[in-house]
Amino acid sequence: MIYFFSSQIPELKTFKVRQRQQIIAIALSHLSPMHKIVLSVCKLTFLAPLFLGLAYFEGWMLLPWLLLAGLSYPLITTPVENMFAQPHLRKAIQEFKQGE
Repeated sequence: MIYFFSSQIPELKTFKVRQRQQIIAIALSHLSPMHKIVLSVCKLTFLAPLFLGLAYFEGWMLLPWLLLAGLSYPLITTPVENMFAQPHLRKAIQEFKQGE
């Protein structure tokens, strides 16, 4: 299942926002090098058309599109990162609890 926000992930519902972010970062650190490459390629595939589209605007007309691109970046990349982090969440939660 695709989760757009970390608060939608059932395993992370009991944690606060910062804690969820830390757990997801721990889970992403457990990815194999091949999965890290695939994650980067997936994010690049989604973001490249957005940033290539910025090349068509000049001057002040570029400013609203840059703002839109900056705001949409986490909306595009977060679901992909959540999807890749899901298999490692249990281990990441255990590590997080041990570190507290």
